[in-house]
Amino acid sequence: MSASTGPSSPPVAATATMRIRAMHAADLPAVYGLEVLGQPVPWSKSFFRRVLRQGASCWVLERDGEIFGFGIISFADSWAHIMNMAVAPAYRRRGLGRRMLLHLLRVAKQHGCRRVSLEVRPTNQAAVSLYRQLRFRLRAIHKHYYPTRGRRQDALILARSLRFYVALGG
Repeated sequence: MSASTGPSSPPVAATATMRIRAMHAADLPAVYGLEVLGQPVPWSKSFFRRVLRQGASCWVLERDGEIFGFGIISFADSWAHIMNMAVAPAYRRRGLGRRMLLHLLRVAKQHGCRRVSLEVRPTNQAAVSLYRQLRFRLRAIHKHYYPTRGRRQDALILARSLRFYVALGG
């Protein structure tokens, strides 16, 4: 990750200069850096490489070559699964997560998917709130899903239909 994407970075507004583009292998160090900042037990570098190589739809949020967020979604038949999504801690609560999530929903819809699902930690209240705003609903609780230091944490399994999805409002 470049030095200017860390917590001591100057503020960046969620403006039109920020763009979402396809992730490339060269982006993986910055993406992994975001993962380490946001997860108590992050995905491995090799897992990111494998996901990108095996055809998941992988995206980054960047401005002037600096990566501030990423999103990864996979497809199986009519279902899409949001595998991972993150925004740099210094840039949260600026609409960037929402922007990435709406992009992933558009990609799923364009791919012909009718439903999309994801897992989220119940303790991640900001993410849970965003998902609920965008009409994700609780489908199940997966006990002891997330590894953490010393114990495992449950996951909320959320899903939503893409049947009535509109590009701007979700």
